[in-house]
Amino acid sequence: MAADDGIAWIGGRWPDSDDPLLGVQAGLVFAEHVAPQDLAVVFGAVPWEIPEPVGAEAKAVHERTHPRIRVPDEPRLTAYGKEGDWSFLAGNFDHLIHFREDFALPRGTGRAVLLYNIAAKGMYCMAYFEDGRRVWSGEIHGRFGGAAEPDGGHYFDHVPEMSFLNRAMHDAGCRPEVRHADGRPVFENDGWITDWRERFLKGLEIAFGISVCQEAFDAGRYPLASVYAS
Repeated sequence: MAADDGIAWIGGRWPDSDDPLLGVQAGLVFAEHVAPQDLAVVFGAVPWEIPEPVGAEAKAVHERTHPRIRVPDEPRLTAYGKEGDWSFLAGNFDHLIHFREDFALPRGTGRAVLLYNIAAKGMYCMAYFEDGRRVWSGEIHGRFGGAAEPDGGHYFDHVPEMSFLNRAMHDAGCRPEVRHADGRPVFENDGWITDWRERFLKGLEIAFGISVCQEAFDAGRYPLASVYAS
């Protein structure tokens, strides 16, 4: 994984009120074994404006969940792309769509992680999917900030179905960058990611191996999809 890969860097910048894609109303979604354009359409991008071929199932989800589309003067935008087995969205898509009864990810989709905000505070909610179906959704708040919990507790003890993330979340908070000089270790930082969002995304990066190239993102090399309200 290159130095500018991973996803922890997103947490260090989101929410940024001056960033058109990582602003306070932005969301993130990562999903494996699904085409990025299909993922964009499932979460509200209009299929007829996507240049890549869109699968029939993704179109069907869009038709069920967005039956009445209002075309605004300036539609919301989300970046979409794929790194390895994981596709991603970053921006202003319909991140509440998973609450609708007829929502489903296309068949063949593996694990998926959705992060979004409430009250414009940034990344306070998470939903996790396996085999296209929601396993858990809830608020995560800022309890992942600061040092590791002094009592030795884990991060998802209150959510047994998500406890498999505990080790990665722990590792994300206390992994210093180390190089060696004259046979002695030199620590490049204090070993802690201070921003809890950055730390949390680092945990997901470790657990799932998901990545978004920062250089490509900043250079606009990931395509953009228009998302209309319905």
